[in-house]
Amino acid sequence: MGTAPHATKASRETTGVARARVTAALKGAATLALFAAVLWKVPLADLGARMRHLDALDLAILCVVTIAQVSVGVVRWQRVLHRLGERVGFLALYGDLLVGLTYNMFLPTTVGGDVVRALRARKRLAVPHRAWSSSVYERIAGLLALAASGAIAAAVGLGEQAHVPPALRWTAIGVAIAFLLAFFGASWPFRLLLGVLERSLGKGGAAANDVRGIVADLEGPLTSAGARLETLGWSLLYQALGVVFVIAGARGLGAPGHELAILVGVPIVHVFSMVPITIGGLGLREGLFVAILGRLGVAPDVALGLAAQWLASSVGFAIAGALVVLAGALRTQRGSDSA
Repeated sequence: MGTAPHATKASRETTGVARARVTAALKGAATLALFAAVLWKVPLADLGARMRHLDALDLAILCVVTIAQVSVGVVRWQRVLHRLGERVGFLALYGDLLVGLTYNMFLPTTVGGDVVRALRARKRLAVPHRAWSSSVYERIAGLLALAASGAIAAAVGLGEQAHVPPALRWTAIGVAIAFLLAFFGASWPFRLLLGVLERSLGKGGAAANDVRGIVADLEGPLTSAGARLETLGWSLLYQALGVVFVIAGARGLGAPGHELAILVGVPIVHVFSMVPITIGGLGLREGLFVAILGRLGVAPDVALGLAAQWLASSVGFAIAGALVVLAGALRTQRGSDSA
């Protein structure tokens, strides 16, 4: 006797839920284990002394720089949408980006928030799939600018305050080349996905239509020299502000003179912290700060202090994003009550 279709579906759903719970538990365990390993390696007394070195001016500079960096990221996204023919308000996109940053703290990877912000933004676009194509395009451009700046610093060298080990130099260059290829071939994965969808669901499905539109955007308006140069320009400014944030943070910790280490190491840290082995990259990012910057001459307590500053910034924006979600829920509730 055959198994009923609904029973088979229920069994698959149960298996999926169980697998998701096991995965979440493993990621939670990996997060705690990596945090424990980092804290075991770093002298906590030295870290505490470093953090107490920060004064009000240091904190003000860090806040201003990180707000400016996120604002540049919103402008970059807005300009990509403009290239696609969409006109969206700055504040609306800012809210979407903040909510994405909130989800980045809890989702398996640091790109999960991009999915959330695109889902929010598509509701206010004339052509919804442009939320996906714009997010993909400006995200890859940002990663290219991030990796390229680190690769150039690793290849050329700036000053004599740090020696770049060959392994890190070639890693930085290799990552930059990979993102360069991804930037100019951003549509390739979506073409493959489109083929799969058309074979399984037919050419008229909503998902296939969305992916087809993304391919058209990535192979059409966004391939112009103007679109690429402008997006890379905003991405380089975004990256420069990120570097300023870390350099200012190092000076605030009483550890100036690590500019080369920051230029080379931080891009590698951010790229590899996207690997989905912990929750939101927590623990992994801090471990990478200590391990990679340590290879570049940065003391463990300084490296972890820089990671803590970056985490504090992320938490601050995550709280702001949560407030945006709460405000939206309250507006919806008031609208329901008044109906």
